[in-house]
Parts: sequence; C-alpha cells; structure tokens
Amino acid sequence: MRKVLLICTGNTCRSAMAAALFQQRAQKRGIPVEVDSAGLSVFSALPASPQAQQVMEDFGIDLSQHRSKQVDVQKLDNYDLILTMTNAHKQHVLRLNPNLAGKVFMLKEFAQKIMQETGKTNEKLNMVDPDPVTTVYDISDPYGQSVEVYRHTASEIIEAIDAILDAWQPNRDQQ
Repeated sequence: MRKVLLICTGNTCRSAMAAALFQQRAQKRGIPVEVDSAGLSVFSALPASPQAQQVMEDFGIDLSQHRSKQVDVQKLDNYDLILTMTNAHKQHVLRLNPNLAGKVFMLKEFAQKIMQETGKTNEKLNMVDPDPVTTVYDISDPYGQSVEVYRHTASEIIEAIDAILDAWQPNRDQQ
C-alpha cells in the first residue's frame, strides 16, 4: 500500500481537501493507498476552513473532524510519495530533508510526470515548466476567499488526482 502525504501551508484548505479527495477517489477505484495531510506553518490544531468544508460536502466528504497539523520532519521518510501544493512548499520540504529528492513533487507536476511515463495525455496538465521557480504547477490558494474560489481549487486538485489514479489503476484488460 502506497503512503502519500499532501502538504500545503496551514493544512486548513488545500492539503486537507486534497487528502480527502485522494482517499475517496482511490477507494472508489479500489486502489489501496493511505493518505495524510500536513502543513508547513501550523500553529495550532485548527479545523478545515468553512469554505473547504462546504465544498467537500458537495463530494460527500465530511471535513468537520479535520484538525490541522504540522509536518513532522522525523516521519517524512515513512511516506512513499510527498505531494505539495506549490513549488515553494516543495523546496521547503527538500530543505528540511534533501534525501527526499525523488519522492517530493508538486501535485500537478507528479500528475504530468506519471502521465508521461504511462503514455497518457491530459490537455490541462500538459504544461512546460521552463523556470524552476515558476508557479505553472502550483495549486491556487483559496485561503480566505469565496466558496467559488475553493471550488476552482478543488477542481484543480481533482484533475491532478484523477491523472495519478488513472496511471495507478490496474489494467483491467490484463485481469
């Protein structure tokens, strides 16, 4: 079973939504995965933002029990894959532990990488990242904005997750 950690800044919106969506969508496909989330700047165990909770309700997901938590540097090696919401998050994690190179990616970056490896395409994720500090792979930050902005962020997350899960889905023709 793959162990995946999703990381953002405060763990009250993007990574919380991404972890819940990843777990739900993998489970529906019968893909065994253990998913968790954390933040790089968490000061106390806060609930998911009201907007994140409302948007996740649209997907039948209850985030009411979610509490934000700080990335535990000592436990990062326990994950098979660490997916961040932005390049800044990725670089921060790699500064915390440079040995994680090769298993830390931005969510959209990993989705594109795995699609290329499997020969699949997705117009929305088919991006070129010419500059290592560009934000082309960043998931937009909805913090403090409207529910509609949160919905847009959720759709960005879902596109990337579905691309990853498509690549991880066992080939039914071979079963």
